[in-house]
Parts: sequence; C-alpha cells; structure tokens
Amino acid sequence: MIGVVIVTHGSLASALLNTVELIMGKQEQITTVAFETGQAVTDLQTRITQAAIQVDSGHGILIFVDILGGSPYNASAMLMMERENIEMITGVNISMLFEVLPVRTGKLESVVEVALDGGRNGITRFAMSRK
Repeated sequence: MIGVVIVTHGSLASALLNTVELIMGKQEQITTVAFETGQAVTDLQTRITQAAIQVDSGHGILIFVDILGGSPYNASAMLMMERENIEMITGVNISMLFEVLPVRTGKLESVVEVALDGGRNGITRFAMSRK
C-alpha cells in the first residue's frame, strides 16, 4: 500500500485527516506533519523524513502539502531529492484524499493522477438561477 504523509502549516493536516477518518473510518499508513510558528525548517525536514519512514511499506509514498513554495513544500522536496519512489502534490484538499485513500494499492503514478483528478473535480461553483 502506498503511504501518505500530509504536511501543512499549522493544524490543517491533522484537521484534514480527522475529517477524512470521520467519514471513511480509520486509515492505515497515513500520517500528518504540522509546521508550526517558530519551528526550524531543518526540524520540519527531520519530521517529514520520520513520517515517510513510518508509512513506507516499499510501494511508494505520496506527500500532500498545502501550498507551492511554502516550507512544507520545500522540506518535502528535499526528501524527494534524497529518496526514490516519492511523489508530492500541492494544494491538498478533502476531495483528493477521498479519491486516493481507497486506491492506494495501485502504482504510485496512477494514484497521483487519481489525486489530481479528485482535487480538480472537487472544486466547483454552486450556481443558482435567480428569477
């Protein structure tokens, strides 16, 4: 099974996982890392590495981060430079997680595509016609 690490600023990562588990039930091989105010980026890198080791079963790791270019992104990118079979997706949202978690037995590249499609498809505009 592909391991999942969600890395965000503040408590967003744990809130996302809690919400997913509220709806889908307890999930395996998934963990979160929060980047808190005043935390050193080197500490964040260490915590992401530990989280990746924790969820790694040898089938790959998918890291979700909140924003492109932020500290969680940069620290995760450093890990990707050191290890193989890791992918990262920015802009994590609930729809991505709902789509990815049930299909984590597939190939990493395929699961990445499922995540991207799920994230895009989960963003819509509610339009109501007014008379």
